[in-house]
Amino acid sequence: MGLRKKIKKFLYQRKFHKNNFQLNINNKNILVTGGNSGIGLALTKNLLALNNKVISTYRENGENLIAINDLNLSVVKLDQSDINNFNDFEKKIEETAIDIIFNCAGVFGGNFEEQEVKNIDFKKFQKVLMVNSISILNIIKIILNKKKNKSKLELIINISSDAGSINQNKDGDAYIYRTSKSALNSITKNLSIDLNKKFGTTVFAIDPGNTKSGMNPGGYIETDNCAKLIIDLITTNSELNGKFVNLLGKEILW
Repeated sequence: MGLRKKIKKFLYQRKFHKNNFQLNINNKNILVTGGNSGIGLALTKNLLALNNKVISTYRENGENLIAINDLNLSVVKLDQSDINNFNDFEKKIEETAIDIIFNCAGVFGGNFEEQEVKNIDFKKFQKVLMVNSISILNIIKIILNKKKNKSKLELIINISSDAGSINQNKDGDAYIYRTSKSALNSITKNLSIDLNKKFGTTVFAIDPGNTKSGMNPGGYIETDNCAKLIIDLITTNSELNGKFVNLLGKEILW
């Protein structure tokens, strides 16, 4: 790593460095999608450590979740790319009142060359839209329509990206990923109006920034620190409904 990159990394990490975390979410029933890796896995571990009951989903391989071996963790296979794959998920949560949802499942949709206009694979585009945005509506629909619905749905956190910000788009390209996250942001705003009005639910989108993940292995922020920043933000900020923010709670223009 060159000196310039090291300095950039240091300054970025310092920007999001925090010692006095207030991690006070406990005794909740929490759903985490995309929980087998990255931010989803880090959130699952941190939420369990705070004495919550967590349902965590995975798409293909749940070995990292299974290895946690915690009685308060339920692991569910859920491929969000296909609307017909939700039956097992629906059965699993039938008896559980969900208080908080972290929507972490996400895919990039191919490298940048594959996401140029001339190269777009529209079948892949549809799948990415399903995983990154549309499936989230289905998850909430299932929870709200449960026969034994006792869910309070206090809070819904959608893991978005600044790539979904139309205002901040100065680079173009990445059509598949950008569109899916812009759609997620639109869904987030809509839900923040409807669910807050009906149930008092807080719904917001968060950009995790340059966090290390399967999509971004060279990220500057460790996933555990990212998870703590998200939980701390929820704990300390009561005015997040309908907003799109970074890890420190600073608003990002849609």
